[in-house]
Amino acid sequence: MFQVDDSIYAAILEQVRSIEFNNEVDRRMAELREQFKTKEEAVRTSAEKDYEKQLSQKDIEMGRLETELARLKGIINNYEATKKSEISELENAKAKEIFDVISAKDKLIAELESQISNSAEAHKVAILEERNSMAADVQQKEKRIIELESKLESDKLAAEKREVQLREQHKLQLQDKEAEIERLRDYRLRLSTKMVGETLEQHCSIKFDEAQSMGLFPNATFVKDNQAVEGTKGDFIFRDYVDGEEYVSIMFEMKNEMDATTTKHRNDDFLEKLDKDRQRKNCEYAVLVSMLEQDNELYNNGIVDKSHRYPKMIVIRPQFFMPVLRLISEGAKRGFLDRHALIKELEAAKNQSMDFAKFEERINRFRTTFSKSVMDAHKKYAAANDGIDKVIEMLEKQIKALRDVKANFDASEQKLLKANEIANEDLTIKKLTYGTPSIRKMIEDAAGTK
Repeated sequence: MFQVDDSIYAAILEQVRSIEFNNEVDRRMAELREQFKTKEEAVRTSAEKDYEKQLSQKDIEMGRLETELARLKGIINNYEATKKSEISELENAKAKEIFDVISAKDKLIAELESQISNSAEAHKVAILEERNSMAADVQQKEKRIIELESKLESDKLAAEKREVQLREQHKLQLQDKEAEIERLRDYRLRLSTKMVGETLEQHCSIKFDEAQSMGLFPNATFVKDNQAVEGTKGDFIFRDYVDGEEYVSIMFEMKNEMDATTTKHRNDDFLEKLDKDRQRKNCEYAVLVSMLEQDNELYNNGIVDKSHRYPKMIVIRPQFFMPVLRLISEGAKRGFLDRHALIKELEAAKNQSMDFAKFEERINRFRTTFSKSVMDAHKKYAAANDGIDKVIEMLEKQIKALRDVKANFDASEQKLLKANEIANEDLTIKKLTYGTPSIRKMIEDAAGTK
């Protein structure tokens, strides 16, 4: 089973937390920017509205005073016209009185004009003072923003340093995982055979020698086919004997192919030649030991019978070399012994005038027994093959898991790069403290303490 080290698991969890933290910082920064922008617009709009409102009020007041002045001037003009008429009628007696009235009206007009002028000047002075106050406030805020931007720059440098450390750590972990994947891939290849090229033949030869050293096939031979017939020959010929009489013979052909081979071959490409070699060397069975078509589940699942294309033709992977050899030889031996026993019984039956029906019954029993033995052996080897398949499936899952880890590391690196870009563009003190007066006050207090 593939084990994940606790430190690696902790690093992955830390990475996930860092990503969540960065996402939360980005989200909070966006909110602060929006809040700061909204508040700034609101303040600006409010100031402009107040200024426009005050200006409008002053304009209304001035308009009212001007209207009143025009009305008074109209009254005065009317009055003057009336008085001139009356003066002409009352002559010099009332001239002094009219003059006094006109003087009083002129004085009133002068006072009203002076009040209007003074009010306009006072309004202008108030507006100027308010503008100066707002400018001082803006200057103070800009100074605070500069201080916060300086602190943000230092935080940014620390974050970049941490990012470099994480990237180096992830790079080392990735190299370790790639080495582990390569080791597992090599181990999976060795599950079938450690041999390539001609060494596949050596593998089968060594396996046969080991079997003989344990007492199996004491009378059998497994020799390389060095004699070419009609220009072709097989790789190995297996023959076994009982009391000096051959009861089974197998023509073996070994085929392997490296992963880097440009032209890929198929197992079926070699069956016709193997069948001809079997017939030319008078062999009963033909077996192709093949590493071709490594992704073909038909051949990876166990022993493949090709007798529907060529008589007594079988294709196997190298790990099934000894099982199929024992399956064929033991079945053939039982058949050979049963056949000899039947022949002896037949001779005895002929000598004793046995009934032919009894002979036929024994023949049928032999066929049933032989078929049952072959199927039982096939079930055992199929069960063993299932176990091997489960091991291979487990290793493939581990390889897939390691590839997923590698993909996560790649995705994490990309997210770190993206976070760095966002920090460079958007992570400023001005934007971070927008809409958060409490945080701004904390930073100001800290700056004041220093």
